[in-house]
Amino acid sequence: MVNILDEAVIKEILKSMIIEQFKNGGLVLELTKRDIEKFKHCLALIKDASIPANEKHEAAIFIKGMNDALKRLHAIAGEREFTIFYNYCIEGKTRNEIADALNIDISTVARNKEKALKKLSIILYPEINITNMM
Repeated sequence: MVNILDEAVIKEILKSMIIEQFKNGGLVLELTKRDIEKFKHCLALIKDASIPANEKHEAAIFIKGMNDALKRLHAIAGEREFTIFYNYCIEGKTRNEIADALNIDISTVARNKEKALKKLSIILYPEINITNMM
């Protein structure tokens, strides 16, 4: 049985962990990664005939928002960085596959993917990123 003191300590530890993650930009990146996974799930959901129309409608709204964010990312990041990001994060290709297809080094793939992910996080969560800068 957890007593009240233990619960308070646990809450404080979790709170400090969240604040630390928030300060380091980790929270916003995790939220962005979660949104990417939700985007892929919603794309599959839309195609499923057994899903009710109201769920498809909600998925379509989310997809529209993510598509808008991805268009902005493409404009900001440029063709190469966006292609690397999209192939890795959305299409699920490996770093090796992308590096071979684009004739670049694997570390370049990782670097460009991370840069694009950070840019997308700024597009999706500007208020959190602004707070991180303060």
